[in-house]
Amino acid sequence: MRSRNAAVAKWVFYGLGTALLCLLQNFVLQRIVLLGVFPFLFPVLVAVFAVYEGPTAGAVYGLVLGVLCDLTIAAPIPCFYTLIFPLAGFLSALLSQGWISAGFFCCLTASALSFLLTDAFHALILALTGKGNLTAILLLTARETAVTLLFVLPVFLLFRSLFRRCRLGD
Repeated sequence: MRSRNAAVAKWVFYGLGTALLCLLQNFVLQRIVLLGVFPFLFPVLVAVFAVYEGPTAGAVYGLVLGVLCDLTIAAPIPCFYTLIFPLAGFLSALLSQGWISAGFFCCLTASALSFLLTDAFHALILALTGKGNLTAILLLTARETAVTLLFVLPVFLLFRSLFRRCRLGD
């Protein structure tokens, strides 16, 4: 019974942390424009969560966050984030389990790869539909990635704190 309660508490804490970061994204970061773009934290949330919680939990978290993003954010195709975020979560977790030990550098690398995966599929869709110049799309991707990576530290600190707090109960 204790482990079930601990699991429920862990997901509640992660849910509250995610809600806090979503509010930060929607009410603060949407107003910060650097290099002509604003930070987009959602791929970072998926990557950092997956680094600490593993491939299965990372993919499930990515799926849930993807559905929420698809319900609230315009995307180039229906279910775009629902398709991309579970893959990003799974790959981020594999990175932390196989190549780089979990920590800030791993979270930064996983976040960059998660963001580049999301933007690469977005760019591919725009290029295939003829809605953009590939060079302009790639430059936009580079700017968005650079601006977003500046905000990995707060996500890392929050999720690392939640991970450690939840592990104390195990």
